[in-house]
Amino acid sequence: MPRVLLVEHDPAARDRLALAMRHARFEVRSAGDAEGARRILAEVHPQVVAVRADLPECGLPAFLDLLRATPGAAEAAVIALLPPGTDGIQAIRAALLAGADDALPHPVDADALIEAVRARERRLLASAPAPAAGALDAAPRVAAALDAMRRPATLAILELEDAAAIAATEGHEALRELDELWRARIRGLIPEQGKLFEGPLGEAIIILPPSTPQPRALLAALTGTGQSPVHVGGRELRLRASLGGLTLGRDEDTPPAEVAIARCRHAMRMARAGAHPRLHLYSPEDPRRALDDLQLATLLQHALEQGSFRLVFQPQVEMATGQVVGAEALIRWTLPTTGEQVSAMRLLAIAEDAGLLDEIGSWALREACRQCAAWAEGGLDLPVSVNIAASQFRRGDLGDEARMALSEAGIPGRLLTLEVQESVLATANAQLRDQVESLRVAGVRLSIDDFGTGIASIPLLRQLPVDELKIDQSVVARLPGAIEDRATLDVAQRHARALGIRCVAEGVEHAAQWACLAERGWDVAQGWYVGHPIAGRDIPGFVRRDPAALAAASGDRATAQQ
Repeated sequence: MPRVLLVEHDPAARDRLALAMRHARFEVRSAGDAEGARRILAEVHPQVVAVRADLPECGLPAFLDLLRATPGAAEAAVIALLPPGTDGIQAIRAALLAGADDALPHPVDADALIEAVRARERRLLASAPAPAAGALDAAPRVAAALDAMRRPATLAILELEDAAAIAATEGHEALRELDELWRARIRGLIPEQGKLFEGPLGEAIIILPPSTPQPRALLAALTGTGQSPVHVGGRELRLRASLGGLTLGRDEDTPPAEVAIARCRHAMRMARAGAHPRLHLYSPEDPRRALDDLQLATLLQHALEQGSFRLVFQPQVEMATGQVVGAEALIRWTLPTTGEQVSAMRLLAIAEDAGLLDEIGSWALREACRQCAAWAEGGLDLPVSVNIAASQFRRGDLGDEARMALSEAGIPGRLLTLEVQESVLATANAQLRDQVESLRVAGVRLSIDDFGTGIASIPLLRQLPVDELKIDQSVVARLPGAIEDRATLDVAQRHARALGIRCVAEGVEHAAQWACLAERGWDVAQGWYVGHPIAGRDIPGFVRRDPAALAAASGDRATAQQ
């Protein structure tokens, strides 16, 4: 999704439009004046700028001059937001003549702005060398292929993640080269009878025939699971895709191709809200679930106001000794209406859509520090790890928030580790580096979460003062895996060891995974094989278990099950 800068001097309109665009999963920064916009332009290099055309002390032409003079932002598309009291057609024409790429009349409709940003994103991708003729309208070819194929068949749309970001940072030639490598990989994975339709850069449509062996595993592989990285322009990039699919059964009527493609796109939106592999197959229940999510968002707001969330803690064990060396805080929420526990993944996805993710993240940070203080009062000096959302990190005040949580709980910074997704740290800018330095001064440790899934894994270890890396559970799940999987593990460990960085494996659920990690001298493991998430009050009892017995039991089980 594109990086968007919203410049609007009316606070109510700014908050309304920024929230709507975040719900649409855009990366949004906002400013109330030209000076604030100038600072953000220099930091994040947005791809789209939506700007009020009558900013105080800076009209649209002057703002456009500022934009074009800012290195890294000069190529950004500009959407002018027209002020009230202007004639629609004349004002739009004037904005376009001034140099804007698009203009929206007052009052600005949030949906219209979202669609305008998406149109800019499509043009960004389309400005690269054009795809094959007819690629932008695949529906007729999809319809013909579905009519000719036996059932059951699977139609799926894949979208290459980070395509717009790669185009902006590496250039269109790099994106085109990456797209060719990606399509070659798709052709090599799908059966000979399968179909791959050409499309815009970063998007592909496939049909899998009924003869496809283990179709679910193949779809996961198409998202990038278990696939090795590629090299483009001297950089190592991981080909990851979101996939939305539709299975057509033997006795089902084939929907019109436009409807089938629309259902795949709906499934893809749901896939993006999940963890890797980002894969979802359309179900007739999906539209109803979308409505349920709106209702859950209301309950989520009430839960935040009433303090209805709770934290559980998953022990982190030193593999060599069995000693508990930390605990990760995980959020839980039980519906007051049915008693059903909402999965953490769904909870966080709904929270993000509702604009509540930062508030819930702040609550979790304070509550985890409070629990850590309670352990310390009982004589247990155990660090706690807290996941930090990308929006919390990009907001700019995470250092202050962490120091306040530590101060309120009365614990030192060394007892707090903040886990940040690799994709956030990969886009390091001056503001992010300042926040990292602020956390370091406070003694807070920094962990790269989901390591091994982003576009620039290893360089991060040298660019930022990282204390810990957590190899992504999708990598651990494949262990002992093939030679390539173990090589990924070894490379990460070798670089981390050279820099004094602790290596943590999450999602260790089986003896064979434990054995593979132990054989390589991995530092720390967590997962159901080691210990289930438990209430904070139960952590001291878990810690008091004989660590030697824990290590020996885990080793014996690993040996027995190899």
